[in-house]
Amino acid sequence: MFKAEFLVFGMLLAFTLAYDTTYDDFDYEGMLKNERLVKNLVECLLSDEECANPVFQEVKKYAPEILETVCAKCTDQQKATFKKCTNLFMQSHHDDYEAIMKKMDPENKFRGPLEAFLAEP
Repeated sequence: MFKAEFLVFGMLLAFTLAYDTTYDDFDYEGMLKNERLVKNLVECLLSDEECANPVFQEVKKYAPEILETVCAKCTDQQKATFKKCTNLFMQSHHDDYEAIMKKMDPENKFRGPLEAFLAEP
């Protein structure tokens, strides 16, 4: 597993938290509509420093494993949220998504499986 310097996410990858359901009710879609929060999230994920926002720090903490396992340990609700929000983030902030992916997956090992998962209905 590579360093916890991101994700996706969390992916982006925006983003849902594996294992812990504490933030399942967080309004990720609403956050993605707030440019100030998106900017802070992206800066957090691209930085080597700890994030000031505790939700973003949790995303950053779990992002590498979520990316590597394509959210395998996520609940069904977390998978759905992760998929929806990551797709929204990819569409609305494509350059930021690419920067995060480059940092989190510089060898493109996980991009294919991740994007296949995101494309599933």
